[in-house]
Order: sequence, then structure tokens, then C-alpha cells
Amino acid sequence: MQNSGVTLRADSQHFASVHDANPCVASIPYFGFIDEIWEFNYVKFTVCVFKCKWVDNNTGVRTNDRGFTLVDLKKLGYHNDPFIMAEQARQVFYVQDPCDESWCVVLQGKTIWC
Repeated sequence: MQNSGVTLRADSQHFASVHDANPCVASIPYFGFIDEIWEFNYVKFTVCVFKCKWVDNNTGVRTNDRGFTLVDLKKLGYHNDPFIMAEQARQVFYVQDPCDESWCVVLQGKTIWC
């Protein structure tokens, strides 16, 4: 597999309980790689969509003591939500961690558009 991938930041509201009137908004990064690229042609415009394989945030993403984000590309999740619009994607690069070969360091890239 190549060392390039994608990341997506998703905003979601979090509630402390069902009675919480003041939810907080959290921005959560997701990391993965493109499995397929789909282009839909609607005659007057086209839409580019990426079908991705995503790393499970609970078991496959961590931050080391130096502040680097690490991912384990074998711990995949979110199989029911593989699609994102191309405009949502940001390019990242995965560099194998020399201290632990099962983890990759995430390096930021640039925005991707079709």
C-alpha cells in the first residue's frame, strides 16, 4: 500500500445526558485511505466521491508523548460510512513509526479536489 491517505474533520454535538440543554460541539478527525473514486455526471455538473477505508478511532488512532498522531492502518472501522465528498478530504501521508512498525505517523498534506 502507498503511504498516502485522507483525513476528514467531522463536527458533532455531544450531550452529557438526555437533560443536557447545553451540548458542546466537538471536531473529530478521521483517518483512512481511498479505496475507490466515483464520479457522478449529472449532465450540468459532476460530483466526485471517495469511497474510503477508515481507521477505527477507538482502537487504531492515538497520540504519542511528543504530540504526533499515530494510526494503525490494519484496525479499520466505520464500514457503513465509507463515502465522503472529494471537497471534504485532506491529504495526509503515513510514515511508518521506527519505534513500533505496526503504527504510522500522520503527516498533513493538502486539500484534494477532482
